[in-house]
Amino acid sequence: MRVLRAYPTLLRAYWARALEYRGQSIIWILSSILPLIMMTVWLSIAGETGEIGSYDRVGFISYYLAVTVMRRMVGVWIIWDLDRDIRQGLLSPQLLRPIDPVHMHFSRILALRPLQFILVGPPVIIAALLFGAQYDLRPLTILFVLLAIFGAMCIEFFMQMATGALAFWLTQAVAITEVWFYARALFSGWIIPIDLFPAPIANALQVLPFRYVLSFPIEILLGRLTLAEIGFGFAVQYGWLLLIFLLYRLLWTRGLREYGAVGA
Repeated sequence: MRVLRAYPTLLRAYWARALEYRGQSIIWILSSILPLIMMTVWLSIAGETGEIGSYDRVGFISYYLAVTVMRRMVGVWIIWDLDRDIRQGLLSPQLLRPIDPVHMHFSRILALRPLQFILVGPPVIIAALLFGAQYDLRPLTILFVLLAIFGAMCIEFFMQMATGALAFWLTQAVAITEVWFYARALFSGWIIPIDLFPAPIANALQVLPFRYVLSFPIEILLGRLTLAEIGFGFAVQYGWLLLIFLLYRLLWTRGLREYGAVGA
């Protein structure tokens, strides 16, 4: 309960900090361009046949506009800070505080969500209206989308916490995380919609974690999933979240023992 009472203060502090770094906001906006480039590529390919797989022109526009927003909503960027804090001993004063450092990192990520949406959401909404993008905006669907976004963000967060904890033993923990970044970029639906992969790969991605850090909430928003498929998706998503959280706790607990053993 003490930790929960601290969250409002932490969120206000990190919100104020985010507003100070305007340059970072520009980088966020520029990094949102890639999905729109991929949309243009797919539209040019589909231009001759009219559609590819289950996607027509409106389908591709709807999908990649959703990708542009979802990447900002589920994105996490803590691995570099965590790796630096462990290797340079900056973690030591954080461990003296009454709150576990994980809560400070998590509250920082939560505080950035509104700013991310303010920067990227309005232009995407305007584009969606202009180009006739189609989404399922029923209240129950929106609730499912929000739950899927939260699950995706938590998977990404604890995956970075787990790989970042490897810095207790390794000097290149960030390099290991980059392997996850590359695999996620390819298999999460960021570059290629999952159902456009060959069937064996698409079927495998139904149970691997990559789909559930981006594509899953988008598929719900596009109205492409039945209620049973959504239920199955949540079971897989939150199952992976539990496994990755347990991996993080194992590495973090053992890493702290290693960290303390060398007098940091």
